[in-house]
Amino acid sequence: MKTALCVPLMLGVASSFTPIGVASTRGASTASRSLSSQPTPSSDSQPVDSVNHSQNEASVDVEDESPSQAPPPPPPPVSNLPPSSNDFKAVMAALGTSPRRIFLSTLSASGIALAGNFLGVTSRFLTAVPEDVVEASYLDTYFPRGNFKRCRGQGYTFVIPSEWLADTFVELAKAQRRIQPLDYSMSSGNAYSSNRKQTLPDAAYGPPGRLNQKGVSESGDTNVSVIVTGGLNNFSLPKALGGPQEGAEYLLRVSIAPEGSGRRATLLNAFEDESRSKAYQFEYLVERSNGAPPLRNISVVAVNNDATAFYTLTVVAPASEWERSDYDAKLRKIAQSFHLTG
Repeated sequence: MKTALCVPLMLGVASSFTPIGVASTRGASTASRSLSSQPTPSSDSQPVDSVNHSQNEASVDVEDESPSQAPPPPPPPVSNLPPSSNDFKAVMAALGTSPRRIFLSTLSASGIALAGNFLGVTSRFLTAVPEDVVEASYLDTYFPRGNFKRCRGQGYTFVIPSEWLADTFVELAKAQRRIQPLDYSMSSGNAYSSNRKQTLPDAAYGPPGRLNQKGVSESGDTNVSVIVTGGLNNFSLPKALGGPQEGAEYLLRVSIAPEGSGRRATLLNAFEDESRSKAYQFEYLVERSNGAPPLRNISVVAVNNDATAFYTLTVVAPASEWERSDYDAKLRKIAQSFHLTG
């Protein structure tokens, strides 16, 4: 058994040193024996192309299973935590400022914008505040609240459109009345005495652009004025004028369109407003004889709490102007805002 096992081994070793001719002969015979020993392919065997295709798929699978290059590591997660105080201080130091300086600058800029009504920011802010609160704060005296600003007199207040101006002629006449010249002649018929008999409004306002070089309104068709009659004793509207309708007709007949004046007045409305210390409000139309367009007026009359002064506010404008709804609302706002403060 040992001899039989060693013979093939020796033959195999020796065959590697056999000459070329002998090796070829032996190889041919060996090849023929191998071919004869292999089974003949039957008709059910696969074609060569199919085998090659299977081998290619196998090689592809092997290549796919081979380890590929490792992907790059993912970026570190972004932290949602706010920056630390040290980072904020570093930014402030780089900008050459500090949180306190930024706060004071913002506060100062806001104060300047509000004080100067920059771009109407103060007026819009006051519009969001109730009107009675703004009136009590006196802010609407210095800054318009929306499209209106407030006027204040001795014992009364009302609003006017923000673009209206004071009548300089009335202010000049009031100043001349306060500065009474000395009357050395002691005569009662001098100019000042005659001027004292004239009734001057305590306040008068109107739209701009209707004043001449002397500051006097050229047309005077659109304005609002307040007349204060003092020195009364225990005065009341019901006692002096009666009811609203009766009082309005009396004023039209005696004061506004008296006989011989060439004017004709037509009463449109009259009522008592209990929310304003029982004030009377009259609305009437005045036709003039000189061919001028008719005027439409609203007058509000009231008495102070001491019953010592009688106040009359009158809003005047051409009748054609009242036909515009926006202008009508603006004029009525003036009359409705008038009330006494004492």
